[in-house]
Parts: sequence; C-alpha cells; structure tokens
Amino acid sequence: MTIKAAIFDYGDTLVSTRMNWNKVRPKQLASLRTSLANDLPGLDLVRLGRDFLFLRAEARRMASAKHVETSAIESLKSAMSLQGMRDVDEELLQKGVDAFFEPEERNYSLIVGMAEALHSLKEMGLVLAVLSNATCGKLVRRSLQNHSLLNMFHAVMVSCELPRRKPAPEAFDAVLQVLNVNASETVMVGDLLRTDIAGANLMGMKSVLVDFLGDGTETNGGPPLPDAVVGYPEVLVKVIKSWL
Repeated sequence: MTIKAAIFDYGDTLVSTRMNWNKVRPKQLASLRTSLANDLPGLDLVRLGRDFLFLRAEARRMASAKHVETSAIESLKSAMSLQGMRDVDEELLQKGVDAFFEPEERNYSLIVGMAEALHSLKEMGLVLAVLSNATCGKLVRRSLQNHSLLNMFHAVMVSCELPRRKPAPEAFDAVLQVLNVNASETVMVGDLLRTDIAGANLMGMKSVLVDFLGDGTETNGGPPLPDAVVGYPEVLVKVIKSWL
C-alpha cells in the first residue's frame, strides 16, 4: 500500500536534547524559584524544587510501567500540595513549568539536515505529524516553532495530553485518526526501540530507527527490529522514497 504519512518522534529525532544535566539542572531549579517567588512568598521554594524533581522521577517510572504520562503541571501541583497549597491557578503552574524548562530548552539544537528532509517529504506528498512522549505539550510546540518547524506538521501530539504514551497502541491511534490514514500507510520515525519502533511494529506501520547523534546505543539489534536504520536525515528521505 502507498505510504501517505510520516510520524516523527521529537527528542533526538527532530532536535537534539542531549546536554550536560549537571549544569542545566541547577539553572532549572533557580529559574523555577525566581518565577514563583513574588506569587508564592510563603512557600519553601528550595523544598518545592526538590519535591518537584522527585515527583517527576516517580512519574517517569510509572510512565514506563503503565504507559500513562503525568504532565509537568500535575507534578508541580502535587509538589505544592505537599506544603499545603491546593487549588493553585493553572496559569501560575504553567508559568512555573515554563520557567523550569527554559534553561533546558535553550540547549536544544536542530538535527542538521532535518528541515531540508521534512521539506522533501512534504514535496513527495506525505502528511507529517509529531508523536512525542513528553510531560509538556507547550514546550514541544514552542521548541518546534523556535526552530521554524512547527508549520511542517499537520499535528503535534504529546503523551501528557493523550490517554496513553508510546508504545501503547492508543497513542498511535490518536495520531492516525487526526491524519485520517491507516497504520499500513504510515511510517514511524524515532530514536528508541522500546517506544517508537516497538509501538510502530505492533500497529503494522513501517518503522525507521534513527541514529542522528551517532552513538549507536539503539542500533545493536533488537527485538524489536525496525524496517530501516539511518544515520542522516537525507538517507531517511531516500529510504521513505523507496517505499512510496
């Protein structure tokens, strides 16, 4: 069957999210404290940061086991509740989350050649989408916008806004419904075997494992096995073109 759509993972597929976390993490906590200091003068902001990181780590473990994402806003809300603060305004929570992610987001870099590859795929008639396991949809969309990629995609879907996360079939179904295509007409492009490739294979999609950062951590053999492994965006275009 003809390939009509390509779904992309976000981190380390469209942009590199690799960074020195020992340097970035203190900046994130400082940014969080600064953003909330005037609005929440009675809160222990140092404790809030610690609790927030702990709850996010617990949420990641739960997400891996249950394939259900806890949003960053929910984790921050829970951290505040540990100090007796409840019914916090959603805009204030989003303000804190945005501030926390800002130092991290500043370090994201576009994968070299990705913009050109997306243009080529669109010229080939494919409809494009993003499906990301992430705790903040606003962060993903803002980052894509900042790298001039957002308008390339018909849909940008993030696990914290969905019932389930990759590799659960429900996550992929949500994108397929929006794109109005069948799984057999779709290619999934991502950097992780256990989420991107496993989920796509289960759905009956074509799957492409990318190793754009060149560390080979996911390319030493499955299962699951992708239909193709590529190291450069231009090679990705050639592979998908051969399937059309």
